[in-house]
Amino acid sequence: MMGKRVCVVGAGVSGLSSAVCVQRQCPEVHVTLVADKFSPDTTSDVAGGIWEPYCLGDTPEDLIKAWSTVTWDYLLGIYNSPVAGRVGCQLMSGVPLSDGDSPDPNYKDQVFGYRQLTANELEQFPLARSGSFHTALQIDVELYLAWLLARFKSQGGRVQQRKVHSLEEMAGQYDVVVNCTGLGSYTLVQDTALKPVRGQVLRMHAPWVKHFYLFLSSKALPTYIFPGSRSLVVGGVAQEGNWNTGVDEADHRGILQRALSLLPSLKGVKIESDKVGLRPSRTQVRLETQPLKMKSGITLPVVHNYGHGGAGITLHWGCAQHTARLVKEALTTSKL
Repeated sequence: MMGKRVCVVGAGVSGLSSAVCVQRQCPEVHVTLVADKFSPDTTSDVAGGIWEPYCLGDTPEDLIKAWSTVTWDYLLGIYNSPVAGRVGCQLMSGVPLSDGDSPDPNYKDQVFGYRQLTANELEQFPLARSGSFHTALQIDVELYLAWLLARFKSQGGRVQQRKVHSLEEMAGQYDVVVNCTGLGSYTLVQDTALKPVRGQVLRMHAPWVKHFYLFLSSKALPTYIFPGSRSLVVGGVAQEGNWNTGVDEADHRGILQRALSLLPSLKGVKIESDKVGLRPSRTQVRLETQPLKMKSGITLPVVHNYGHGGAGITLHWGCAQHTARLVKEALTTSKL
């Protein structure tokens, strides 16, 4: 594979992790990262950064478990390393709550200390009828993306900031292209199975909040409160089909009101930012190789890695490792 060229399109968490994993699995390959947006302006930057598999459509459970487990083990390794402080990786305990029943999730044996809340514990949350407790992993996504990019560059990776309008642009330049454009694949590869699920989050200064809270209601929008390493992340909304990337004042007020109902101690806290991100929701995560016939007659292998919904952080390293394996397979057969 000496001298082979790979291009990764997209610089969110899926693109950067895929680029780094391709470098690791294919050390003799030249890897270029191309994107029009980099951190802090990617969809990934808006994420709360907690490990939790959700919003994944009909993606097979065995794949979700495999990818999320690889990511869990990888993040736990970071937490137990000197890198943890640099990327804001931490263990974080908290309570998922519901105004209905709370069945045990499929990942209950992966997280630490999962259990149902006692009646006495539930009394702290008048809006909730049921709930559980566990410890999960969380990263500061903005710090993590900066670290991944620096890691990619230090290993000889090349970076281009530009928008890719068509994969035809890559014909004759690369042996394999990795498509990690998320919702951008709606236009880049005409994938109509994709749809945006709009999210909006507030970041606050509330260092006394040490636990996460997630409240799911049959009568109102979901509310989540995640104490990150630098600020408290509070959301949110999940608006299917909404392409609006601007901050909505009504959503801002609704998020704040619901958060105060769940955690009154947040009243009067300083709001540091208000951001919007469009989750790339799809009927299934798309992770596969597609041979594309170019107008020039060249067949370009494209490895697609997108459509992770609200679980991009949860799946990213497992999907990146899988992506790199597909790239390695494609490189052994590709011909320019």
